[in-house]
Amino acid sequence: MRTFAALSVAPSLLAIVLLTACSKEQEAAAPPAIPVKVIEVVQRDTAITKDLVGEVRGSQEVELRARVSGILTGKKFRDGAFVKKGDLLFTIDPREYLAQTSAAKAQLAAAEADATRAQLDVDRYKPLVAENAISRQVYDNAVAVAHRTREQVAALKAGVDAAQLGLEYANVRAPFDGQIGVADIFEGGLVTAGQTVLATISNTDPAWVYFSVSENELLRYQAHVADRAPEKAADARKVTLTLGDGREYPLPGMINFGDRALDPLTGTYQLRAQFDNPKNQLTPGMFARIRVTGESIGMALLVPERAVIQQLGRYFVAVVGPGNVAVLKPIEPGPRVGAMWVVTSGLAAGEKVVVEGTQKARPGALLQPIMVTEAELTESAKPVTAAAGN
Repeated sequence: MRTFAALSVAPSLLAIVLLTACSKEQEAAAPPAIPVKVIEVVQRDTAITKDLVGEVRGSQEVELRARVSGILTGKKFRDGAFVKKGDLLFTIDPREYLAQTSAAKAQLAAAEADATRAQLDVDRYKPLVAENAISRQVYDNAVAVAHRTREQVAALKAGVDAAQLGLEYANVRAPFDGQIGVADIFEGGLVTAGQTVLATISNTDPAWVYFSVSENELLRYQAHVADRAPEKAADARKVTLTLGDGREYPLPGMINFGDRALDPLTGTYQLRAQFDNPKNQLTPGMFARIRVTGESIGMALLVPERAVIQQLGRYFVAVVGPGNVAVLKPIEPGPRVGAMWVVTSGLAAGEKVVVEGTQKARPGALLQPIMVTEAELTESAKPVTAAAGN
């Protein structure tokens, strides 16, 4: 009986051993969980922004041209220097205008002497004509001569003023505070009044940035502003600026001009924003990105742009499903907001979206989610600047 019992137990023990071995083999053959970085779907009130290319210009920019002709005799500034209103910039040979002024003053003096003599005649003839000692005609002629000489004096005074003005214009001065460029003419060159460009001066504080929007963007912007209360309408005109190297300009700007009409050739509408520029960081001719705020979406769902997968015109995100299994979900993306993308359908708040390792997160794959924050993603996206060697 003992032998029979031992023989009957042996198959059961053998089956348990075989099942345990198979289970260990299966565990050894199961692929390891794939480590991926994930972030929870963000939900918050979101203002939709749009980046547009703008060109920096000075708020005042003038080509300096002389108002008199002559030979340039002096340049009184350093190219590229900052100058103050009224600073002497160029001098033109003044001798011709000095001579004209002297001649005009001499003619004026002679006319004034004639006028004085004519008035003396009138004063002398007046009592005589009352006594009929001279004819009325003689007196009237004296009065006419006195009047004519007074008019001649007035005309010659205007000639003196004009000559002195020409002498003053021989000194070209800065019309406002600003930065002057390189001189376009050298000493000894002939200056033609109203034609020869001497230099260009611009005032960049404040600086103006011109940019254009499409007709549809303009209509959306106008609707956004119209929906706001008057006291908040100014907020809709606030803009920010990103420089060409990716740095954000520290001071905010304000849209202060909109063109009267759309450009019929491009179908775009030109706007202008004003930025304070106390350190002259914004240089005329510089290109930068203007960020304009449009409509606001209440409690919008957002995911990082890097999490979105595009395939054949459709958009997907990989999410961490039950049991940490990857699930590919189709979504309907909305507008971009910086590095984030508004999702209009397909996701719910709190879902975990894969942001790094999306290629490995195939549907059904076992994932090892590593939670990251939006701030960490933003920090990791910043470019690293290498230190220069000695």
